[in-house]
Amino acid sequence: MEISVMRFRSLTLTASLLCGGTLALAGDEPADSAPAASDLTEGRLVYGQYMATAGDCLACHTRPDGKPFEGGLPIDTPFGTIYTPNITPSKGYGIGSFSDKDFLHALQDGISPSGLPYYPALPYPSYTKVSDDDLLAIKDYLMSLEPSNYEPPETDLRWPFSMRDLLFGWQELYLDKGRFEPDPSRSDEWNRGAYLVEGLGHCGSCHTPRNMAGATEPSKAMTGAIVDGWYAPNLTSDLSEGVGRWSVDELATFLQTGMAPAALDASEPDPGDAPATEALGPMAEVVHDSLSKLALSDLRAMAVYLKDLPPKTEPTHRPKVPEVLTQEAYEKGRSIYVKNCSACHQDHGQGLKPYFPALRDNPVVNEALPNDVIKTLLLGAPSDPSEAFSPHVVMPSFGSVLTDAQIATVASYIRANWGNDAPPVTEKEVKALRK
Repeated sequence: MEISVMRFRSLTLTASLLCGGTLALAGDEPADSAPAASDLTEGRLVYGQYMATAGDCLACHTRPDGKPFEGGLPIDTPFGTIYTPNITPSKGYGIGSFSDKDFLHALQDGISPSGLPYYPALPYPSYTKVSDDDLLAIKDYLMSLEPSNYEPPETDLRWPFSMRDLLFGWQELYLDKGRFEPDPSRSDEWNRGAYLVEGLGHCGSCHTPRNMAGATEPSKAMTGAIVDGWYAPNLTSDLSEGVGRWSVDELATFLQTGMAPAALDASEPDPGDAPATEALGPMAEVVHDSLSKLALSDLRAMAVYLKDLPPKTEPTHRPKVPEVLTQEAYEKGRSIYVKNCSACHQDHGQGLKPYFPALRDNPVVNEALPNDVIKTLLLGAPSDPSEAFSPHVVMPSFGSVLTDAQIATVASYIRANWGNDAPPVTEKEVKALRK
């Protein structure tokens, strides 16, 4: 059973929301290096804001149309709905009364000031790896913001999951407490990347499968998982399903912009120069709210670490042998594609940079699980996920235009054409993801 840790939302939050308080990171683009921790008040707050951005705190603690960090975002899980708390400095409704010890106990141990355990929708299994100083810098930044007296709705979980005391047992079984320890045999860059990926970035929360209790499975770390119907792909160096074929620079570019350079065969008709893939669903949100705001040196460090993860493939995600489309299915798919898709993605699926991504040789299109293709057709895709690096154009939703059968037909056509080699999509799969 998979537990969702992030809810896909419209990417309309602006840079002013990200700043959220009295200070903003300088410039519209990330700096070459992260700000240093400082005892000076201004430097401390800038550093705390940067670390809060690295932890993507804004995304989960800001509901649509709500004020930054005042909480109330519903997180749907297999056990019910969790509403994120207010983390502004309000003493009655937020964290204004938290001591430094309370704050560290919450984020590193998953325990509230009242002594009750937090649900692991708060990624404290990752934050436990973050240093005291970095977490307290985040606290200092949050305490500098304007307090909000908004009170989020009560979390609504089914019995027995509503019994918080049960989480003491969950934490005993699955919470591996302890700060990140640098590996002296690795470079400073590798260790910085490991610290960000495994700690504040909490990448494994989405990209690692979970067991029936909602805990990530360490033996399957970063091998890919389902999040709100989207497939969070394999991040290991596996050549077929992971990032093994990407260079460090390509991966860092993807983290920064949500788009990756194309790798198209020039012998193909009109190969163009389109991005090979783009961030979709929850990952687009992560790029928009967090990664695109980080220093280039940190993004490269994360890429270096991810590229070094041993290749692993979760058996349930291994590609099936593609079935050849019947002539009838091919013609129906082509008809829908020409009418609805070809103007942007072009006749041969080569895309049109910088506006429309290529579908040919696109890793998302060729994933064994068709979830991301289906969800994108149903919901559409945002403009440039980072809102900073290209004039990438929004893709409209076809959920109200095409039936489940038509979406399955055109998705199958795309996944089996122009050299793509992925299994066909069924009407049942589309229906299951239409919400």
